[in-house]
Amino acid sequence: MRVIQIPLLIFIVLLVVTPELEGQGEDSLLLDFPSFSLRRDLEDYEFLKERTEKGKGWQSLKYIPLSKQSWLSLGGNFRSELQGLRNEDWTQGNDDKPVFLRFMFHGDLKFRQRFRLFTQFKSAFAIGRNGPVLGLNEDRLDVHQLFLGLPIGNSTLEVGRRELWYGSRRLLSIREGTNVRHSFDGLRWIWENRKNRLDALLYAYNPQRPGLLDNQISFDQLLWGIYYVRNCTHVDPMNFDLYYLGVRNRTTKFEEGSDREVRHSWGFRHWGESGVFSYNTEFILQLGTFGIGQIRAWTLSTELYLRLSDSAKIGLKTEVISGDRDSEDGNLQTFNPLYPRGGYFGLLAVIGPANLLDFHPSVQFQVGKEWTIDFDWDIFWRYSLQDGIYFPSGRLNVAGTGSSERFIGHQFGVQIARPVNRFVEVQTSYFYFFAGSFLKDQTVGADFSQFGLSLSYTF
Repeated sequence: MRVIQIPLLIFIVLLVVTPELEGQGEDSLLLDFPSFSLRRDLEDYEFLKERTEKGKGWQSLKYIPLSKQSWLSLGGNFRSELQGLRNEDWTQGNDDKPVFLRFMFHGDLKFRQRFRLFTQFKSAFAIGRNGPVLGLNEDRLDVHQLFLGLPIGNSTLEVGRRELWYGSRRLLSIREGTNVRHSFDGLRWIWENRKNRLDALLYAYNPQRPGLLDNQISFDQLLWGIYYVRNCTHVDPMNFDLYYLGVRNRTTKFEEGSDREVRHSWGFRHWGESGVFSYNTEFILQLGTFGIGQIRAWTLSTELYLRLSDSAKIGLKTEVISGDRDSEDGNLQTFNPLYPRGGYFGLLAVIGPANLLDFHPSVQFQVGKEWTIDFDWDIFWRYSLQDGIYFPSGRLNVAGTGSSERFIGHQFGVQIARPVNRFVEVQTSYFYFFAGSFLKDQTVGADFSQFGLSLSYTF
């Protein structure tokens, strides 16, 4: 466990040199200081260049002048999470109580508007976890992001390793729900103006390994595509995403089997607000080859939210996601979610978006200025009786061969979050998965529950 001591020591030192948290509410610089972002590369502290007030403590780390037109920004995040798992994989007595720790530190260097160099390190540990160590849970120390941004007129060229996040994160996300986020090696060109943005990208997936500085560039999984977004305002009816994403995987595994996959995803998303309603609808068609067979897959998803008041809203999500019609004909109709968010249907990441019918009502309350409480109920069925169910990553979870049951089960969840202050947030969650007739056919069929308690510190 000596490896943990290094990032933990760095974290303690940074916690000491960042400000005294008490009494900063009256600091005029702090009052209009932007909130920290989940994606730290989106933060921009150039506005501090014009401030006459001098930042103190952690504020001084956000804008470190190197010359008249160049500066450095530093930051980081620590997250600890205790989980209690009961009957994992729907197996009676398969219980676990792991602790997950994650440290992330970054530096953002901008030089005279000529280039930007963003670097982020990560260190993640799974303590007391039963079973083998996976890249989802542990990566002792590695370079998570390291990319160079070069402005070219009204566009930007980015080269290097970075996170990707597009649209509703159904296909490309940072995978925040897991202990280890994922990243990609390659390049993208970005053009944008006030209402439009166009990205052209070419990346190789960076497979996560649990050792020290052992993540290497791999060409086993390639990603390329074009992503266009028209974003006028949240209330404009013409907001939409239009995109094409291609992948080539040397080996992927479905219930159909394991083989080389080349898949082309064509997607359209329409989203926005209308009065007290907000909506998000997306359709994706996938074509390609799986070995010598053909791929024909698709998904249609919709989300609708009704704002009851400033502190309450209700929502309804539904999804139809294709599955394979015949596991022995060589062709494949199973949808591949590519690189989606980790907890696709809540933080209990056991059901993924493949071969699925999903009905998902939810309620969210804001209690005072601090507390956020979410309740949701997710009901799952298999779309095709000839295919199984999959993890959020797209990996096969439970095979469907031998069962004629469609109902997978239903999942109740509650999440409570409270920011203690600008830096610290506490969150707790509880999920209970009631196994349905399909799981009772193919597994032991015990109900699966998960309790989580997490503490995060961001500066």
